[in-house]
Amino acid sequence: MLKNELVKRSPIRVLEKTIHGGLGKGNLGVFTARKGVGKTACLVHFAIDKLVGGQKVLHISFADKPQHIESWYKQVFHEVAELYDLDDTQSVYDEIIPGRLILHFKQSQLDLDRIKTSIERIMRDGSFLPEMIIVDGFSFEDCSKDQMDFWRALAADNMVEVWFSATLHREGLKLDANGVPAPINDYSDYFQVIIMLQPMQDHVDLKLLKDHDSTDLEQLRLKLDPRTLLIANHRV
Repeated sequence: MLKNELVKRSPIRVLEKTIHGGLGKGNLGVFTARKGVGKTACLVHFAIDKLVGGQKVLHISFADKPQHIESWYKQVFHEVAELYDLDDTQSVYDEIIPGRLILHFKQSQLDLDRIKTSIERIMRDGSFLPEMIIVDGFSFEDCSKDQMDFWRALAADNMVEVWFSATLHREGLKLDANGVPAPINDYSDYFQVIIMLQPMQDHVDLKLLKDHDSTDLEQLRLKLDPRTLLIANHRV
């Protein structure tokens, strides 16, 4: 399969159609689940889709170090390539990977000014302008409104979509009236799209909890395969 055909057939197109065209520039979205369920895998699959489509991705990690993140990209990309029988796999990977930049920060030493300076520095000369920013491993347990204001301003000022991962409690899952779990429910107004990963017997369901201003949420009909770490259409 050619690269452009892979983009057309990606299950990410199903998600974009369901949420009325996608997250959208300047907006925040989040995948939330308990630890180890597949949040990072979903984010990396999203990123691979952007990269294959010729766009740039900035991956900010507050958990895994860059070497570990790189291994995620290699694994997910090669699973995608094998599933869709992509032509000239290694050449495609070598072509797209310069479009990804990884920044690593320690949550325990969170310095938003430093993060902003780092992002502005890499974007200042126009050589790296990401269409997507991934924020993985950021702690919403210790989050504040000021910090969320920072991320919202970052997305809006740079007209870039920002996707987060958010870890839920292992015990005592608490949902608000809209079915959004803690601690994300304290910041629901900041997110245009909220997706919760629910482990099933042989797969992980992707459940849509918020879709912009829609009051009639559709089923995503997407699942995560815990073996390949790929998002797939439920009907396939």
